[in-house]
Amino acid sequence: MKSNGTDLSLRASIITLGCPKNEVDSEVLSGELTAHGVEIVDDEEYADILYVNTCGFIEAAKRESIGAILQAVKWKQRRTGRRVVVWGCLSQRYRELKELIPEIDGCFGVEPFEIMIRNTAFSGYRWTEAAWNRRYPCSPGHTAYVKIADGCSHSCAFCAIPMIKGPYRSRPMESVVTEVRHLAARGVKEIILIAQDTGAYGMDRKEKQGLYRLLRGLVRVPGLCWIRMMYLHPAHLSENIISMMEGEPKICRYVDMPLQHIDETLLRAMRRPVSRDKIVQLIERLRTIPQMVLRTAFIVGFPGETEFRFRTLMDFIRENRFDRLGAFVFSAEEGTEAFAMSGKVRPVTAAARYRQLMALQQKISRELNEARIGETVDVLIDEYDAFSRRSAGRTSGDAPEIDQTVWVNGFHEPGRIIPVTLTAGFEYDLEGSPAVKLKMDIGR
Repeated sequence: MKSNGTDLSLRASIITLGCPKNEVDSEVLSGELTAHGVEIVDDEEYADILYVNTCGFIEAAKRESIGAILQAVKWKQRRTGRRVVVWGCLSQRYRELKELIPEIDGCFGVEPFEIMIRNTAFSGYRWTEAAWNRRYPCSPGHTAYVKIADGCSHSCAFCAIPMIKGPYRSRPMESVVTEVRHLAARGVKEIILIAQDTGAYGMDRKEKQGLYRLLRGLVRVPGLCWIRMMYLHPAHLSENIISMMEGEPKICRYVDMPLQHIDETLLRAMRRPVSRDKIVQLIERLRTIPQMVLRTAFIVGFPGETEFRFRTLMDFIRENRFDRLGAFVFSAEEGTEAFAMSGKVRPVTAAARYRQLMALQQKISRELNEARIGETVDVLIDEYDAFSRRSAGRTSGDAPEIDQTVWVNGFHEPGRIIPVTLTAGFEYDLEGSPAVKLKMDIGR
């Protein structure tokens, strides 16, 4: 650990597990370490200290995090003087982690960055909101996640996030807008707003229409082309936000709204505050907007999910034909209400239901994509694949990593938004060729 000023010879590497919120946290940590003289290296073999940013949301994520920590311990043992620092959701949830794995040198939860940085790299460190503007980007330079809040104040029966992260806490609006201005000045064309419940932004600060007011500020930031919102809880997706998506060109017509289930009995058991009728009304309203893309997520195998209730969910998916859909097998998490619920579904049954649901969505997705052949759409180029001699990009209806890729013939500069005529549609990908006239590019 450092006493005062930074050891300029210190080199650090960061392993990030879990969701985009963790990616943002790692980028902020990288920026702060760099600002204080620590060199960030991609290859941990050259590092003196390895930070492992963990996820502890569900069982699979916990296993992955434990595996990464054990690998980090092996890394440490290969050279004298190396240190391993574990932080994030897993170590917040299981404070005994350092006792169980004593080779860990520092173990921190979701405490402020100030505490961890002081104890691992620079004892004189002081956190300021300006840290958000010094992020060290890990994602492509034209796209950036922006975390507008942390924590969660919902009480969903299956979810451990409130227990791990605490209640919902919005960042100051000025801090978010300033960060986005810095990102845009560095060439970012797409920002993706994230929180546990993006629509609840500002409510904890007693701010009326917080997300709406934030969006009004963000659309005025020069250089931005796309503003995307993720994790829009149906309880807080208001009409003014929907109307803004309808009328403001910079805001993507894309709604990521996890529904979890549609059976009324299960929605009540899950402690979801929105009824089936309200969900149907929301979907009907969103479908009135041309080119609107709906993404959702469901849980299968929740306690009490009978075959009839699962079929109710499948029928709902057939009727609504979501553009994008993810599913998860229920994970019984200690400390949650659902952990001790009766009516548990056998793992083999839950897994079979997951496969059935995803097979249905795969069929729907292919049909929707095939119906788009001949359309001309704007595509943000992410990268070039030299092997296939094609560029990979996304439409405004596709978020990075979780949604579809549009493969465009030829080389196109990453960060450009070009019009593409779609020529083929598959389950989760599209193919196309550049339209004759370039409609928009990185300089916009």
